[in-house]
Amino acid sequence: MVVSIDLVAQEEQVIDSLERALVRSRMDTGRVLLLNELGWEYKFDDPDKARAYLDTSLLLARRLNFLKGIGDAYNYRGVVEDIHGNSEQAIHFFQQSRDIRNSLQDTAGVANLLNNIGNLHENLGDFAAALDNYLKSLRLREEIGDSARVVKLYYNISILYENMGEYEEALNYILDYRDAVEQNGDKNGTANAFNVIGNIKMELDLFEEAKSYYEEALQLHQELGNRWEQSTILNNLGNNRDAKAIEFAERSDTLKAIRLNQEALDFYQKALEIRREFDDQAGLAETYNNIGLSYLNQVRIYQRFGQDEKVQEANDQALDFFEQALEITEALGDKKGQIEVYIGISQVFRNRHDHLSALKYSQKSLGLAEDIGDEKFIQNAYEDLSKGHFAIGNYEQAYVFRQRYDSLLYERLNEQMIRTNAQREVLYSDRQKQYEIVRQQKEIELQEAQLKQAAITQYSLIGGTIALLLLALLLYNRYRLKTRANRELAEKNQIISQERKRSDDLLLNILPAATAEELKQHGRAKARRYESVTVLFTDFKSFTKVAEQMSPEELVAELDYCFRGFDEITTRHGIEKIKTIGDAYMCVGGLPEPNPTHPEDVVRAALEMIEFMNRHLAEKARIGKPGFETRIGIHTGPVVAGIVGNKKFAYDVWGDTVNLAARMESSGQPGKVNVSQATYELIKDRFLCTSRGKVEAKNKGDQEMYFVERTLDTTPESSGSTGQIQPQ
Repeated sequence: MVVSIDLVAQEEQVIDSLERALVRSRMDTGRVLLLNELGWEYKFDDPDKARAYLDTSLLLARRLNFLKGIGDAYNYRGVVEDIHGNSEQAIHFFQQSRDIRNSLQDTAGVANLLNNIGNLHENLGDFAAALDNYLKSLRLREEIGDSARVVKLYYNISILYENMGEYEEALNYILDYRDAVEQNGDKNGTANAFNVIGNIKMELDLFEEAKSYYEEALQLHQELGNRWEQSTILNNLGNNRDAKAIEFAERSDTLKAIRLNQEALDFYQKALEIRREFDDQAGLAETYNNIGLSYLNQVRIYQRFGQDEKVQEANDQALDFFEQALEITEALGDKKGQIEVYIGISQVFRNRHDHLSALKYSQKSLGLAEDIGDEKFIQNAYEDLSKGHFAIGNYEQAYVFRQRYDSLLYERLNEQMIRTNAQREVLYSDRQKQYEIVRQQKEIELQEAQLKQAAITQYSLIGGTIALLLLALLLYNRYRLKTRANRELAEKNQIISQERKRSDDLLLNILPAATAEELKQHGRAKARRYESVTVLFTDFKSFTKVAEQMSPEELVAELDYCFRGFDEITTRHGIEKIKTIGDAYMCVGGLPEPNPTHPEDVVRAALEMIEFMNRHLAEKARIGKPGFETRIGIHTGPVVAGIVGNKKFAYDVWGDTVNLAARMESSGQPGKVNVSQATYELIKDRFLCTSRGKVEAKNKGDQEMYFVERTLDTTPESSGSTGQIQPQ
């Protein structure tokens, strides 16, 4: 089993370092930044402490008039509230941060916050507000040329329009998205576009067109090996065939209806197989419920033609799959999923004319719908309860629920009208902007046409000489305008090129080149297994004790100097830096591009690090300043590497190899490079090593360890040496 190295301990180290630095910090902007970072670190595990740090940061930042610090604190507070389900508060804090960043003319930051606010409004069902923020974010990102995020917004806006029932607008945006991803050769994005287009076509009852797009999406995901994504498309194809089956049933074409229903069940079964592979419990529940609904459709088909035996068989099958879906949704605490299943089970019992059992599940559906405040499901439950009580002769209760149903129906219709008007206002505003752009373009074209006509008239009235003069002036003017336009275009292209390079350099600063390129092309990077890499950890002896003798500024400067030196050494040896964790430094040889010399490369780098730190320690002692002694541990073995997170994402490695390399470091000695048996076997012919015998490593038992002393002469005469010095 692949495990991450002591993640909790790492997080605690970071927090401890920040809190120690905070104690020694002055009441300046640096303290604001420390408070914000501490708020960020506590955002998941201790939201109250995160809020306390961020509120303190806001007070100090306001006193210092440190606008960036204020904007960051508001933004982090928004993230904290979003994580813990306080959407309204999250919107408030994001809006505060947006206003600050707007005053700082941070266009990219404003665009990101508008997108976040749009996401929250969409989750709350306020589609008009979501659309308004998305469109504003889109305009800003188009202004700054952030093409990657513009394309993602096309996708988000398309999904939003689909939820709003604005299918024409949804289709326009998803087609723009598809064009962009196809130009970039992004097959994954193209497959997602085909799926959304299929969904839109389904809403328009264009079932065969929808099926065609779903099949295109499925084929691309199969080519890419995206198994989980295939299950989603297969599920959609099942829904598609089911809808088509009902269409033929209503036309009294029984054979086609049954054939299409069976096709739907086949697609659902294929989706189930994949979701079982991934142990996707939510996905399994969805598909089990869909299969139950498909069997209910069979009931409707067979009822139309009086096939009672098949009706009963299909009804029993439906109940079986609904019960499987219910078991999962209850285990997951998915109340909405449970309501959907209860509705299906209630219908099964109505088909059996067991109205008391049907009422029981309708009542359960109502209870959960009221718990989550879903008016659509509450209205549905009122209707079912009214019908159920009427069926058993309980007319008084039937009337009560019918009244509740009618009252809620009209209330929701009124609210829907208000929301629709708000949505239309946003749509109208956006379209007016587009129409104004078109109008201005037309006006320019008209003016150009009038100028041309005026020139022709003047040619005929004034004669050839003046005409030639006008032509010369016109050509000169056009030349001047064209020259200026070309100059401005060149300047903008240069700015875009510089910004793109800056963005690429920033990405390469935290990710390997191959991984960064995969992330830019596909929006994500897949985890990859490496059978053999060499992992190195460094740590400073008595870091806390030495750090207490320094000011926060001196401590940061000292760590920066040491880690910059390590960066230069690892870069020269072709080793990938992974991260720093407090005072620890981690790097890996043999990835992202495998190479056969990684054990030797890493050990040579380690010896240079020790030499670099010894020189620096001697210089610090000469001027009477404290310094750090360094331990280094190395182990070679398999790992899994990939990107973690979706906000502050980072390239990381996992596996027992990482844990054992950390144990080599903690079991070492200052000024020494301590390697495992596995690494020793790979480097013993090129380095002089001292056997330490078996040394106990925390949670790993006794491990063979070796100190690397120096490199060996690699001439043929010495190539047969084991390189091992036996202890005296």
